Amino acid sequence: MTTDELINAVLDWGEEHDLHDPKAQLNKVIEEVGEIAHEVSRNRYGEDFADAIGDSLVTIIILAGIAGQDPRSCLLEAYNTIKDRKGKTTNGTFVRENG
Repeated sequence: MTTDELINAVLDWGEEHDLHDPKAQLNKVIEEVGEIAHEVSRNRYGEDFADAIGDSLVTIIILAGIAGQDPRSCLLEAYNTIKDRKGKTTNGTFVRENG
């Protein structure tokens, strides 16, 4: 399955399961990201971490669809915004240069 097919399948699944409330879906996003935080805080990057990442992606894709946004376009726009940024990583965080 291609990435486009997978994204479309996730969007279709959300529609089939009557997921239309952006606030309820945002709560699911937060819940799943919380599971990522749980694993990272314990330095665990195995199966449960991968599952939490996948679940987070699914919830974000569905949220984008509910809001009438194409998640591919959202990702492309974000990448185009950051791709040429200059800066350095300090304490594990990228710090953008001003200018």
